[in-house]
Amino acid sequence: MNTLDLVDAALWTQRLLGAGLFIQSAELLKTRGIYENGGALEGNGVTPWLALRLGLAGVLIVSPVAPLSWVAVIVNALLLLNSIWLTVRSRGPVCGGSDSMFFQVQLGLLIASCGFLEPTLIKLGLGWIMAQSVLSYLLAGVSKLRTSGWWNGRALQSLLMSDGPYRVFTPARKLASSRPLCAVLGGGIMLFELLLPAVLILPTEGKLVLLAAGCAFHIANALVLGLNRFVWAWVATYPAILAMSR
Repeated sequence: MNTLDLVDAALWTQRLLGAGLFIQSAELLKTRGIYENGGALEGNGVTPWLALRLGLAGVLIVSPVAPLSWVAVIVNALLLLNSIWLTVRSRGPVCGGSDSMFFQVQLGLLIASCGFLEPTLIKLGLGWIMAQSVLSYLLAGVSKLRTSGWWNGRALQSLLMSDGPYRVFTPARKLASSRPLCAVLGGGIMLFELLLPAVLILPTEGKLVLLAAGCAFHIANALVLGLNRFVWAWVATYPAILAMSR
């Protein structure tokens, strides 16, 4: 691992995070009325804050400024403060797990962007991102492992048949007609989540295979359940995983 690898990882983390936050901010601006009804994002002062969030996210994507600089520190700090405001104003993460992971990546990236002051900080920041990502997969897998519904297919079957907060892709509902198939798919999901931490010890080829599987997993969730923010929130952690697990 050398400094150039770490800087490249910080740059790609910055860009992927920026893309995710840009999409999140645009969606919140467009669908703000949904949250206004519950009083979470009501008031005339909300739109400027969301617009600022959208603009700062755009800077992360296209900024030619080095990811380790005072400008990067300021942009990341403003975005993190904006995320704290959004969490407080909406009385919790607007989109649950993805927003929580976005926050952890923002915190780690802010620390890493101070690496021009002290080189250890870039390792600390990227290490934080890596740890949060790997632990999230492991804990999700362990949680499912302890739930009988994921073993017998009922949990996935219920999710695919749900008319709740997730907008299930209509053709995918057909999978819910077969509990054995849902049990196999649920077992595959648990196995993937439990195996992902092995990325820390596998050779480069193995790491790439697991992370490619991670990308496919999150894209599938986005297509089937509409969880598009989850793609960006977790894939934004992959450069840190690759750089810090060498």
